[in-house]
Amino acid sequence: MVRAVHRVLVAVLAVCIGLFAVARGSEPAPLPTPQDGYFQAITRVVDGVWLIAQSQPFQVQPIGNVVVIEQSDGLVLIDGGGSPGAGRRIVELVRSVSGKPVKAVAITHWHGDHVLGLSTIVQAWPAAEIIATDITDAHLRGRSMKAYPKGAPDATLQAAFDQRLDGADGFVRDSLAKSDLSAREREGFEAAQRLFAQYRKDTRDVVLALPTRTFVDTLKLDDATRPVELRHFGRGNTDGDLVAWLPRQRVMATGDLLVAPIPFGFNAYPADWQRTLREMQAMHPAVWLPGHGAAMRGDAYVSCVIDLIGHTREAVAPLVKQGVTLDEAKKRVDLSADRARFVGDDPWLVRWFDRYWTQPFTDAAWREAKGEPIEQGEG
Repeated sequence: MVRAVHRVLVAVLAVCIGLFAVARGSEPAPLPTPQDGYFQAITRVVDGVWLIAQSQPFQVQPIGNVVVIEQSDGLVLIDGGGSPGAGRRIVELVRSVSGKPVKAVAITHWHGDHVLGLSTIVQAWPAAEIIATDITDAHLRGRSMKAYPKGAPDATLQAAFDQRLDGADGFVRDSLAKSDLSAREREGFEAAQRLFAQYRKDTRDVVLALPTRTFVDTLKLDDATRPVELRHFGRGNTDGDLVAWLPRQRVMATGDLLVAPIPFGFNAYPADWQRTLREMQAMHPAVWLPGHGAAMRGDAYVSCVIDLIGHTREAVAPLVKQGVTLDEAKKRVDLSADRARFVGDDPWLVRWFDRYWTQPFTDAAWREAKGEPIEQGEG
């Protein structure tokens, strides 16, 4: 029995490592040039479906993927980019593959890197609906996104936003001043410095466009060739995650329920996230389109994320029973084996795996085990 279990574990590990070896190559992928972190290309996934994505391997300033789906009477977008500048690039890229108008943009969740390009998209296609779950709509209208102007630019809110960018710039400068950075980390922070400079330009006159149509569980956008089912399976990465499912093409756009190469673990709902991913996996998508990262064929990566959630919960739960504080739990949780599966020994990715997953998701798992509420934060 022990040998059988060992063989299964080895097989799972081999699948995870093999998946990322294909994605990352035998050598680390080159870090972005000044333009690479921003939308420059649109890639065909299957007939009538395209993906607009940031370059890999990891961006300090992430901008969510955009999926383009062609229907008979127009185009459906999944997500709207993370800045007015990103929105302008989305418009150009969409028009490069189809002359049809965008009739709807479905928002997977409330995070700014998926919604702040909407204002320029709806300027290009004023008749386009903006669709979200009712939960996400409440976040966009309420506390979670109060820092962003609605309707028209606001000089006071823009100044506050720019001040936050000043903080990000300072963090990058301070990081570059450290003498113990590896060459890989230094290259990454230098790229981040260039990307933040472009992001500052892209976020001039930032305005949050709000949903015009909401739903609770399911909304169908029918079409003879590419019908789209918008679904809310339940809580996961956020409490209002929208998933887009193309049943004929068996393509699933996930938002940040699935992110590569490093999942985002902030303010998430651990047990619900596992359940949601398993329900999505049970539909047997042929192609997964994550909220960040390249298109995936098959569900090997999904299984790895489900395992990662489980391993984190299993590491945290006994510490909570022992009365360990959250700060101490963050020091004691060891996810080094999982980290190796996801990012190998690349020091740049190791750094961000710990900051984007281990630390924030330990927080979420600790609160879950304590029975404390997990609340979505201000954008």
